[in-house]
Amino acid sequence: MGKPQTTRVDHDPRDLEQAFGVFNELSERLTTAYGQLEGRVADLTQELARARRERLAERAQKEHLADQLGVLLEALPAAIVLIDVRDRVDRFNPAAEQLFPGLAWGRRWREIKQEVVAAEPTPGDWRLHDGRRVSVSQRPLNDRGRILVVVDMTDERRLEERVERQNRLSAMGEMAAQLAHQVRTPLSTAVLYAGQLAKGNLSAMQRRQFSEKLREGLRHTENLVREMLAFSRGGNFSNQPIRLSDTLHTAIAGLQPRLRQLDARLDLDLEDGDDSLLAGNLDALAGAFSNLIDNALDHGGRGVRVRISACRAADAILCLRVDDDGPGIDPLVLARIFDPFFTTRERGTGLGLAVVQAVVLEHGGGLRVGESALGGACFEVQLPRLEGCGINKITTRKQA
Repeated sequence: MGKPQTTRVDHDPRDLEQAFGVFNELSERLTTAYGQLEGRVADLTQELARARRERLAERAQKEHLADQLGVLLEALPAAIVLIDVRDRVDRFNPAAEQLFPGLAWGRRWREIKQEVVAAEPTPGDWRLHDGRRVSVSQRPLNDRGRILVVVDMTDERRLEERVERQNRLSAMGEMAAQLAHQVRTPLSTAVLYAGQLAKGNLSAMQRRQFSEKLREGLRHTENLVREMLAFSRGGNFSNQPIRLSDTLHTAIAGLQPRLRQLDARLDLDLEDGDDSLLAGNLDALAGAFSNLIDNALDHGGRGVRVRISACRAADAILCLRVDDDGPGIDPLVLARIFDPFFTTRERGTGLGLAVVQAVVLEHGGGLRVGESALGGACFEVQLPRLEGCGINKITTRKQA
């Protein structure tokens, strides 16, 4: 066997030079890319460190703010209660614990309110079982529930009641002086005619005349005393659910003799209104409505027409209007028409409309006066309705 043959390959120096050139170029690119990568890593490291420092500073600031808010909530005299979307208590301060003894984390707020709140005369005004009065305001917390701010207004309410009592006592003092002056004349007249009735030589006609004068004087005195008591009584009456129709029928029933005597026409039209429940005192409201009708009869005289209508002024407001076709109200006395003891009639007490205003205000309503479409005066009474009462319409009735 012969020796194996080998093949000799000759490399061109130019190929090797070109290969080394490519290698060197790639090495330079890798070196450049590595340097850029190192620089980018350094930049990212600095950015991460700066972001971390900012987060730590922000966290520290939030913790400091939370501590300040916590101290503020602890020191606030107002009660703060946070309620989540499930109506459960989430957080509260010591002032809230004092107002609501059963307050605890996780309890339903509705249950706590039922335990503590005795009545809610108006939205945001609560009367607690222990006698305290609080003012409540609430705001939503986006989708996290709501926050309640409860302020104890017991001392302020007592002070307001004390000021009101002092003002009423002052008015009663003036009233007593006015009453003594006004009662003197009808009483003197009554005594005079009572003495005449004691004579035995009177004719039947004279006896009837003297009896009528005596009754007129006594009736006037009775009206003075009744209106004084109604005015001084103020808001010291209890509130019960009552119907508007019952109140109006009670007021009109007592005026039937006078309506017949004056040949007056009374239209009761509640077709466009509703006979919802009202929260109030039937006798007090009936007396106020009676005074408004009586005022129309006094100024309208014989043959006067009085129209009473009711309608909804808003979702929870009932509007009652008393219109007449009398002479109307002089614009010069319009500003004083509700002042106690102010009257334009010779034998007026000046308390009728003052009593009406006091009763309406005590029932949380309002009273306005203006011109009537019938040509005379119009008194508009607005009273809050009790929700959840159906409609019971009353047909129009006329009284001659």
